Amino acid sequence: MSLKLLPRLVAFPIIACAGQIWWMANYSPTNIVASLIWIPLLSYAWFCIGGFSHEVVHGNLNLNPTLEKIIARSIGTLLGIPYTVYREIHMRHHAYLNTPLDWEMWPYGDPKSSLRFRRIFVWFDILFAVIATPIIWGRICFAKDSPVAPRVRRTMKLEYWAIAIFWLGIIGGCIWAHQTSWFLFKPEHIIFALPPLLATIANGFRKMMDHVGTSSFDPLHGTRTIVGRNFITKGLSFFNFDLPVHGVHHRYPKLKHSSLKQRMAEISETFPEQNYRVFPSFFAAFADTVITIIRNPGVGVNAGCTDDLSHLPSQSSAAVSTNQAMQ
Repeated sequence: MSLKLLPRLVAFPIIACAGQIWWMANYSPTNIVASLIWIPLLSYAWFCIGGFSHEVVHGNLNLNPTLEKIIARSIGTLLGIPYTVYREIHMRHHAYLNTPLDWEMWPYGDPKSSLRFRRIFVWFDILFAVIATPIIWGRICFAKDSPVAPRVRRTMKLEYWAIAIFWLGIIGGCIWAHQTSWFLFKPEHIIFALPPLLATIANGFRKMMDHVGTSSFDPLHGTRTIVGRNFITKGLSFFNFDLPVHGVHHRYPKLKHSSLKQRMAEISETFPEQNYRVFPSFFAAFADTVITIIRNPGVGVNAGCTDDLSHLPSQSSAAVSTNQAMQ
């Protein structure tokens, strides 16, 4: 494992988990000053766990394969999204970007989803991400037209059972602590849940910022790529494994994070006539995304693409190996 990864690995998820416990153990939920410091810090830390999990699924951290699965399944259990569900959806996201077979971008890329439905759902997706995200990801396990083999779906269901047992245990322990007066939960304690909830919203919107509003199936044209010019954008991008340089990541998913910006510069120089969607800051990409989700929250055919899709397999036969999709 490269030493260059250590700041990101030490900061996240260690800050998220250890910092959350420290905040809850040492500060009152009514301490406004402490909350104003800890909520933004922990929200960003929880947000970056998504990037960390993403890199583990891609195998880009050069860890032992068994250790990678243990880490990925642990994060999946904590976040409520099974590792196998994440892997199967994300490999199809790379293989069938912005097409109707891109399960990660449902309903935005589904031609059966009307503009009205998408306009309503996108706000549900943003404001109630903690509910919408499990629905979007869980479809590949429970939908009748899932392209995943029955054997793999059985693994997904076992992981869902593990998540249910884990969280029922946590909830049950909290109820026991309250009833025995070991720790009395009060309404103001809900503030401690804000960082992971805000991180879930941020990760959902990040996915929209990556793709919603793009019509192309090509990785470089079907994404928003952010190449930071200011300190804030560069810093936020660094700690999230430079995933905002998203088009290059889709074209070269095994490329090291440190090489993504350089590769984007090389591509732009080689093809100056191409109008890639490259933004200089998060704010610029954010503003463009907000305009898009108000006008037409769609991708691919729902964003105006008229390319021929006859080469795509049917939903039921769209089985792609992880190695094929991720290389």
